[in-house]
Order: sequence, then C-alpha cells, then structure tokens
Amino acid sequence: SLKEALTTFLNQSLRARRIREGVSIAVIGPPNAGKSSLVNALAGSDVAIVSDIAGTTRDVIEVHLDLGGYPVTLADTAGLRDGGDAIEIEGIRRARAHAADADLRLAVFDGEAWPEADPATVGLVDDSAIVVINKCDLAPLAAPLAVNEQAALAISALTGDGIEGLLETITERVAALMNTAASPAPALTRTRHREALEECRAALGRFLALEAGAGTPELAAEDLRLAARALGRITGRVDVDDVLDVIFRDFCIGK
Repeated sequence: SLKEALTTFLNQSLRARRIREGVSIAVIGPPNAGKSSLVNALAGSDVAIVSDIAGTTRDVIEVHLDLGGYPVTLADTAGLRDGGDAIEIEGIRRARAHAADADLRLAVFDGEAWPEADPATVGLVDDSAIVVINKCDLAPLAAPLAVNEQAALAISALTGDGIEGLLETITERVAALMNTAASPAPALTRTRHREALEECRAALGRFLALEAGAGTPELAAEDLRLAARALGRITGRVDVDDVLDVIFRDFCIGK
C-alpha cells in the first residue's frame, strides 16, 4: 500500500512543476499565420519580431504572463514547414519539441488560406490544443470553424478582434489544468524530496520481490531499512552516520 501511495504521489509531480514554472503554452502554426503578432497581442508588447518574410522566427521566444492569477509561459515558435536553411530547420525541430512538452498548444491557422489548413499543424491538434484562425479581418471564414473536431476561435491579431475571448478561453484552460492537478497532499517541489521518495519506492519494490520469491530475510530487512532511511531524509530523522556520509561524500576533508 505504501509503494502504491508513493507512486501516486510521485505521478502528481506535474502539479509541482506547474506551481514552480507556470503552465507552458506553445504557439504553433505555419509560417506567416501571425503567430508572433498574436504573441505580441497577448503580451501587450512587441516581444517578437513580426515580418511578412517566412521563417523570421527561428528560435523559441518565451513570454511570461499572469492569467487569472496563474503564471503562464507563452512560447513563440518557428513556423512549421519543410525545407529552409540549417538554422530554420533547427528552429522547427525546437518548435516541435516545445509543442510535445507544453501543457497546452495554441494552434494558429492562416485565415487567408482557410478552409485549407496546414497539415503539419493539424497533426498537432488534440484535446490539449486551443485552435485559432487568425486574420479574420481580411475575409469571411467558411464554416465549420473546427480542426480535428476541436472548435476554432476567429481572431485578428492586427485589429484585436477576438483577442479578449481568446484570453478568457486560455485562462479557463489554465485554471482547469491547475485545479485538475490539485491534491490535498502537499506539492512535491524539491528535487531532493523526489529523489528520496523514488529511492524509498525502489527499496520497497526490492523488498516485495524478495518476499514474493522467498528471498533471504536479511536482504529483505535491509531494503526495508533503506526505505525507512530514505523517508527519514524528508521527515527529519537523520542518524549521525548519515551526516558523516554526506560530509565525507560532498566535502573535501583536509587536516
């Protein structure tokens, strides 16, 4: 039971990361869809270079926002396309990596090309994506406004149309993520604590394997002692030998 409880608690470490670093949102889409303009509109300042030249954004540009009291990191990424020079190819690789690791994806499609949708971006649209169709001020958008059964929001980063509604949607999704991750247990925010719990869980797993396999009682008891010792590093029960081990391991002891 303790091993299962530790596993559940360790799996909730995502909540701790969000508390420390905020919810991560990757802004993805094809070149010239208006991703950088949208990031600037959401941030309320010119943090990203805007140009009609495809491939202008090559590296990931991060902006830190406060939405509804929640910390958010918004990442402007390179436009998804085939080809380009070596630097742009690396930028596209980083864009895909950010999209894979992000808590949410803001998928931006070009309203001028709608209803044709960029296939590379379509492939990244799922339940964790918020779909927007930019440049709605240039031409009427053909219905239905949806990608992969995810409803899309029509916006204009240039005129500001739909930006307020988009901010509300993002804030709702961020709040839902934080509340879903909430737990009555304290958040696991320190690497040292996580390592101790993982060590405890591993020792309990070895004990159970020895017990199931009729292993020697001495080895099983040693694993239980190691498990208790790992927990003791968190609760404050530390023996003198533990202190000496740390001193001789981490410090240079001279005369």
